[in-house]
Amino acid sequence: MFRRASLVLALAAALACSKGPAKKGPVVASGGGVTITADELKARLDEQSPMIRASFQSADRKKQFLDNMIRFELLAKAAEKEGLANDPDVQFTLKKVMVSKYYQRFFQQDPGAAKGVPDAEVQKYYDEHPDEYHRPARVHLAHVFFKAEPGSPERAKKAAEAKKLLAKVLVDEKKNPTALSTAAREASEDEATKQVGGDLALKTEAELTQAYGKAFADAALKLKDNETSPVVVEGAHGLHLVRALGRQPEMNRTFEEVKPQIAARLSSQKKTKDFDEFVKKLREDAHIQVNDQELEKVAVAAAPAGGAMGGMMGGAMMGGPMGGAPHGAMPQRPGAATATPAPAAPAPAR
Repeated sequence: MFRRASLVLALAAALACSKGPAKKGPVVASGGGVTITADELKARLDEQSPMIRASFQSADRKKQFLDNMIRFELLAKAAEKEGLANDPDVQFTLKKVMVSKYYQRFFQQDPGAAKGVPDAEVQKYYDEHPDEYHRPARVHLAHVFFKAEPGSPERAKKAAEAKKLLAKVLVDEKKNPTALSTAAREASEDEATKQVGGDLALKTEAELTQAYGKAFADAALKLKDNETSPVVVEGAHGLHLVRALGRQPEMNRTFEEVKPQIAARLSSQKKTKDFDEFVKKLREDAHIQVNDQELEKVAVAAAPAGGAMGGMMGGAMMGGPMGGAPHGAMPQRPGAATATPAPAAPAPAR
């Protein structure tokens, strides 16, 4: 038990040392090989969440926080005396932190990096991805469909059914705005949308015309948001009760508007490519050999019932171009302790 607790402290000490600020500024506490400066105290306070940090405004509260830091440093020293700085678990954790920081540093955004992307490349991306910057207006609709081709014998019967249901929907909507969706689930003959309350999602005028005919598109586009057509709408393949759920305005973003965003994206993509090439060269220079036969023999424990992925996800590197690790998760050293390292300066209990 004591060894496990000491190991947690040693892990925390390794992490703290890897991120601690330089020893500078006035000293607020010292003794026994421990030195805590005002800069260190402020850095640890700044790491706390705004809500917690706000509770350390008074001198007494800052003293409590400092006492906790002193306690942590003394326990870390005790762990070092036991030789835990060289413990394999500590070394592996320190290596993970070091690689993670290296990864962060590589992808740290240089404010001027995007400016180095040639305008021609930015323009080329803009021209080749028109859907990202230009989009016609779209309307979000729901409908109840009665299948009846124009001129078919059942058209009149279906029209009567549609009118009867529409009258009921219009009355029900006064108390229940989702009445049309309920009707769609019960009576619509559009199997593709019936189970989702007749939801047609966002559609452009051209898409509506192609799928349901011009008369349908014209009627649908005239509706205001959250308005149900007071008449049955004629469609290319049948009759519809239609309700407008919302709309998305037209988008036309000029090149000058999006130029900085595109340049930043291309710069990030270049960094990712450069990193991949860098890792590839490291591997080539190291002449890594993989023993496939031994690899095949490595037994991997099956996931428990309800299998959580926390083990793998918990070791993922952070700091990639999009804030994650596209190159995979950091491995967990076999047999490593699973205790979570203590924070550099946890806030004392109030």
